[in-house]
Amino acid sequence: MSIVAAAGLVLLAAGSGRPAFGQGQPVAPILESLSFEASQDGGVLSLKISGGASEFSCAIPEPGAREMIIEMPGASTPLPDRVDLKNAVVPEASLERKGAGASGLRVRLVIGQGSLARIEQSARGLLLHFERPDPSQETEYRVGVGDKIEINVFGHDDLSKIVEVRADGSINYPLVGDLRVVGKTVAEIDGQLTRTLGKDYLVDPQVSVDVREYQSQWVTIIGEIRTPGKYVLKRNMRLIDVLAEAGGATKEAGSQILITRQTGDGVPRQVVVDRTQLLSQNNKDSNVLLQHGDIVAVAEKQVFYIRGEVNKPGAYLLESDMTVLKAISLAGGFTQFANRKQVDILRAGSRGVQEKVTVNLKAIEEGKKEDLPIHPDDTIIVPRRIF
Repeated sequence: MSIVAAAGLVLLAAGSGRPAFGQGQPVAPILESLSFEASQDGGVLSLKISGGASEFSCAIPEPGAREMIIEMPGASTPLPDRVDLKNAVVPEASLERKGAGASGLRVRLVIGQGSLARIEQSARGLLLHFERPDPSQETEYRVGVGDKIEINVFGHDDLSKIVEVRADGSINYPLVGDLRVVGKTVAEIDGQLTRTLGKDYLVDPQVSVDVREYQSQWVTIIGEIRTPGKYVLKRNMRLIDVLAEAGGATKEAGSQILITRQTGDGVPRQVVVDRTQLLSQNNKDSNVLLQHGDIVAVAEKQVFYIRGEVNKPGAYLLESDMTVLKAISLAGGFTQFANRKQVDILRAGSRGVQEKVTVNLKAIEEGKKEDLPIHPDDTIIVPRRIF
């Protein structure tokens, strides 16, 4: 078996040692089985092929594409016309048998929440490796119960409908009947309707699907925000969108925004966003794509205090990566009477008991000791030298 990449196609020749063309009567290849083995990162789709040599092609889907087609001229299969792979990455495959002078097999894969990572050859067939997306990077809205979907079919006004996703996760559509759509993107629903209508009712139907009303998914925003509460999660809604919808941050808002997100393993994942970077037009990475159930907490301003032998004692806003040396610099540096070898940091310890950490700033300045981070509400005390 060999693989050659050309013009966006991967061409494959499969064989099992039986006579090929020019060496006797050829044996038509047979697709024996099609299976999917899921893994934490995605999974592997296996197509096991027996029989004689056969050249077949696999169109490499574009990133984000939800369908993939493998052409197998001359091939046949004992498998049913549709194979339900019962997995979110590759949920199903349909098999189309060609005839009337164009014998062969077309395998159409419906890609769910994953993407094709690579293709491998094996002794008996083809291995397609799929990857699950990073939840924080997924860009497509998934339909839920209560959403209203607009469906249009070009040239068929009688099939243009707005339907609501029912409590069982399905919609009812003319000709098709009940169709389960919950958890799918509009592209996946479009593909479902196109295949069903094209197979039994229409010739090459041109279907478009869009979400008209978002009702099933929401995010919660709390903390230093003008209008905290639950907000409907709209398609491709990002952090800055929900902040604007909630009226923006209050005057007491600090620099940190904490996003808490539920994961498949039940362990919440937290993402910390710097609000200053979020508002910068040059930092798109901070504008996180939100997901259903996210809790967005806008933290209040955090401060620390400096007393003693510095030029500008007082309260200061705690910025990210603040250290003792940076804090002293922010306060205008030491006075001539400062004792740099014995600077105290007072902070709240466990059970509300105050703790004291003594540091030698002279040693830190000389690189002999590591600079220490400052915590919210820390008090730095620089004593006077005793002559």
